[in-house]
Order: sequence, then C-alpha cells, then structure tokens
Amino acid sequence: MNAIDKYPFERFSDDAKQALVAAQKEAEISHRGYIGTEHILLGLLRIGSGSAYRALVKLAIDAETVRTMIEKALRGAKRSGPPQPIPTSRVKRVVEIAFEESRRMGWQTVESGHILMGLAIEGEGIAALVLKDLGATRGRVIWEVERELKTPATGRAETQRRPPEAAVRSAEPPEPAHITALREKLASVRFVMQHAVDARDTQHALRLGSEENRLERELARARKAWLDSLP
Repeated sequence: MNAIDKYPFERFSDDAKQALVAAQKEAEISHRGYIGTEHILLGLLRIGSGSAYRALVKLAIDAETVRTMIEKALRGAKRSGPPQPIPTSRVKRVVEIAFEESRRMGWQTVESGHILMGLAIEGEGIAALVLKDLGATRGRVIWEVERELKTPATGRAETQRRPPEAAVRSAEPPEPAHITALREKLASVRFVMQHAVDARDTQHALRLGSEENRLERELARARKAWLDSLP
C-alpha cells in the first residue's frame, strides 16, 4: 500500500503490515481497482492474529460472515480499474486515524488494533457499516481494542494509561436507533454515489449527492436534539 506515502510503512507492527498486505491481495482478487475499507477489514481477519483479530473474535465477527455481507453489498458493482489497486481517500483517513490513536495511547508502533479503531471511528465506509450491522458499534470496537492493547508489548512506550478523553468516548451512551439508522443510510448513499462517480454516471451521482446533503443535515439535527436531551 505504498500509495499512502505520508505514513512510513516501518511504523506499522508486523501484524499491521501483514493485514495491509492482505488487504491489497483482497482488493486484487475482487478486481475493483481500489483498496477500500472493506478490504482492510478482511485483511485484519485474514491474518488470524494480532490485536485487531483478537478484538474481532471477542466481538463474534468472522471472515466468512464479513465476506458474505460485503459481496452482497457490492453485487453488481463495477469490476475494473488499474492492476495495482489504489487506496481510497477513506482508507487514507482510516490510516491517519490509526496513527492518531497510536500516539494517543502512547505506542511507538501502529498496531492492527489501531487500524481497526480507525475503521470504526471513521464510521462511514463499508467496513464500518458491516461492523455496525454485526453489533460492533464504534464504542464496542474501541473498548475491545483498548483492552487488547493494555498489556505490555514490544515497541510500546512505558506510559500506557488510557487518557481521560478515551474513557469519556468509550463511556458515551449508545446512539438511539433512529440516529444509527440515519448513519447507515448515509453510508449506503455515499457508497453507491462513489460507484456512480467511478462509472461516470454523472446524473445519478448528482442525485445521490443531493440525497447525501439532505441526510447529513437530518443527521446533524437528530444528533443535536439527542445530545441536548441528555442529562
């Protein structure tokens, strides 16, 4: 995944490197022409080890189920592109978040668990949608990964206490069902819109863009009303 030049590959732990390589292979097999968040999630599961894999096992998420859900979501999608898949902007954001979480938690390396946290925190890719559908909300993913990364490991800094902001984020009450439904609908619209753009279906992409803007406003209003109602 050398397209993410901003982030040195040597900063990743061995299991994180293996997961990224596996993600690229998943993308090549799918013939999509890009490396998406769905390929990252499959890569984390495919290696069968590491903090992300252990957290996913505890969340009762397995590769076969994830693959089936992704194939269903991508049914009929365009299969073309360059022989060497290119990471999407969403994947680049996931990697950026992984580095941020690694620094926040005091690690000298970026672990596979940090990448999984990136998928959950980014929250709008196919991987995040699949995780939510399987009951792995952002809060649950963060909680399980932080539990996995609490134990000492090579490459970890000496100070490993969880910062107060992490505890607050993990303790945030779960969002109401109607807000979760809006997030999932928005993620689906964005996903379909990206494929419309890739297929150069301008009219469809414009219609979906209008729907995306409407859903973003609706989600913002719903979330504000919910937060204002909290004690």
